[in-house]
Amino acid sequence: MRIYFEAFGCSLNRGESQEMVDGALALGHSTVNVSGSADVIVLDTCVVIQATENRMLARLRELGRLERPVIVAGCLPAVAPGKVLACCPRAILIPPDRRDMFGSVLSGLEKSWSGSPAAGKRLMREPGVVEEVPIASGCRGSCTYCIARSARGELRSRSAGEILARVKLLVGGGCREIRLTAQDSALFGLDREDGAGICDLTGSVCALEGEFRVRLGMMNPDTMKPVFEGLMSAYENPRTFRFLHVPVQSSDDAVLEKMGRRYGASVFLELATMFRERFPLGILATDIIVGFPTEGEAQFERTLGLLRQTRPDMVNVKAFSPRPGTLAAGLPRRPAREVVRARIKKLNDLRHRISLDNNRRLEGTTARVLVTEKAKGGVLARTADYRPVLVQGPIPLGVFREVRMLEARPGYLTGSPI
Repeated sequence: MRIYFEAFGCSLNRGESQEMVDGALALGHSTVNVSGSADVIVLDTCVVIQATENRMLARLRELGRLERPVIVAGCLPAVAPGKVLACCPRAILIPPDRRDMFGSVLSGLEKSWSGSPAAGKRLMREPGVVEEVPIASGCRGSCTYCIARSARGELRSRSAGEILARVKLLVGGGCREIRLTAQDSALFGLDREDGAGICDLTGSVCALEGEFRVRLGMMNPDTMKPVFEGLMSAYENPRTFRFLHVPVQSSDDAVLEKMGRRYGASVFLELATMFRERFPLGILATDIIVGFPTEGEAQFERTLGLLRQTRPDMVNVKAFSPRPGTLAAGLPRRPAREVVRARIKKLNDLRHRISLDNNRRLEGTTARVLVTEKAKGGVLARTADYRPVLVQGPIPLGVFREVRMLEARPGYLTGSPI
């Protein structure tokens, strides 16, 4: 059968979707790039905020009008199956904890064969230069605003052997950047009896043959702290990008408590400071939720102050979105929309200034970079610190090049090949 795949959401969801593609190819199917040319449509969904859920449902209505079987995967069928079926009554639902159904679902749609959803021992496609590799699903958090916990449930780590086999396939096919991804990568292995954690896994991946780099996924401050020293050792490996993604969400402890976050702002400050001491040019990324209930002007100013103090290179900013069924949806004292918009603008202005200042330190320097994707006016490459560089000229993807940094911009630098 000809299958059309469309994936949305986080790197974990995209990585799982790519595994479904590989499973379909291994079972003898083909993929198409146009939904109207497909025999079967697979929509892999995200529901992180209400606007995203609305967009998923609208897209589902569009695809349903094509009168082809539609498989709906990802978080939407887990948290809102009724809405999915209301939009597309013939939809086939595969929630995150039932992705193993995919092969049997395809078997039911085409009865001439049957098989397992596993991707197999070889790839039936050419990997991308960048590939997401899921290492775990679910979490152990209690965030009051998060609907992903309802969608993905308890922590379920994959075996190190399964992950290493996947990485070998991808690197052997030409992938150069492996992104190990989970809802909280620091939790990897804590639900397994073999004792292997995220630091052990990273070391094993880096020990594989091939010319590639590894990027570690997001880790919460409280779960990262116990493994921090091991992570710093992992970052010393030249194959590991020095990229640390730690979502603080707010720097006011009272707001963090209402969010159900199990740490104070001082924990994030401590981790960020120690990372900066070890890797002054490493990329520090964080997330901020603006307009959470009880966030007043003083609380917001504390968040701005923490950013000025830690100077993260990347800040993912989102307005609070009340999700049905979460504790935070019923909390009072939510800031007005115009207040939230003004705070987001102030925060964005600050993060752009910080990013520009951080990048100016590298103007005139040289670095070896990995070219990962095409971009307007050239290609996008990454330094060992995962700093993005827009390099001029036609350069093949997946190669390493020496470049000179020319000009700093918010979010990236420009560079030219040496």
